[in-house]
Amino acid sequence: MPEPAGRHRHIDRAEQLRSAARVTGRDDGANGERQAMFIEGPKDIGKTSLLFEIYQRHRADGAYYVDLEYTPQEGEVLEALAAQARRQGVESPSYRTTRDRIVEQSRITHASLHNVRARNSTIQLLSASKDRVLETASMSDALLENLVAGARRPVICLDGFEACAKPMRNWLGRALLPNLLSRREVSVFVAGQHLPWLPRVYSESVHTLVLPPFDVSAVQEWIEELGLADLRDKAVAIHERHGGVPGLLAEFFDQHVEKRGPARDHQDSRDG
Repeated sequence: MPEPAGRHRHIDRAEQLRSAARVTGRDDGANGERQAMFIEGPKDIGKTSLLFEIYQRHRADGAYYVDLEYTPQEGEVLEALAAQARRQGVESPSYRTTRDRIVEQSRITHASLHNVRARNSTIQLLSASKDRVLETASMSDALLENLVAGARRPVICLDGFEACAKPMRNWLGRALLPNLLSRREVSVFVAGQHLPWLPRVYSESVHTLVLPPFDVSAVQEWIEELGLADLRDKAVAIHERHGGVPGLLAEFFDQHVEKRGPARDHQDSRDG
């Protein structure tokens, strides 16, 4: 699960949040409306903060958040979605339960090929690989059918795409994301320094958002929000020093607040 909401500050992202709202609030019958948003940008630009804010805004209606850095396997992504679904009261069998059922069905279906496999290791390996792909696809289908049942409109948030190894990137772009986008009830958000490749038929449903740095007014707003009176006339200098990069600005302000805290406490004790 993502970091606590208190670790994420949202300043000067109103335009991006309005774009996200158009994705989740679209009319299923309308043509040309985007079903997904891919959020792109360098490290510390605020991708996770924006994605987490989108997730928070839709938690009550059914939102799912998966950090791909900590779920490096296909099954782990599906299990994370299933576990969150169960916490939201959506009937969803565990990954292991579904996998065991599908494996058993697959074993029965392919029993007639046993002798061929035993005689030819190459055929056996290829067939086993194909079985795993089919098993994962079947589990994905079963999970997503549960997520959209009962007129639900789930919001799926996938963070840290750049952390995925090539097999995982391929699975996301060629299997899971197309599966999600084939269901018009689902809204999808993906964040990363690099973004998934999708087949053309699905890529047209995606709005790609490149996050810009904060401007000076956002830095000034941040200063006011933190109540840092001694920095009110330094917004331009702070912005230039950190290039408007939210992550760097957050570190600066955190350090400033930490340094100011003991001094203020000491002064208060003297005044008392």
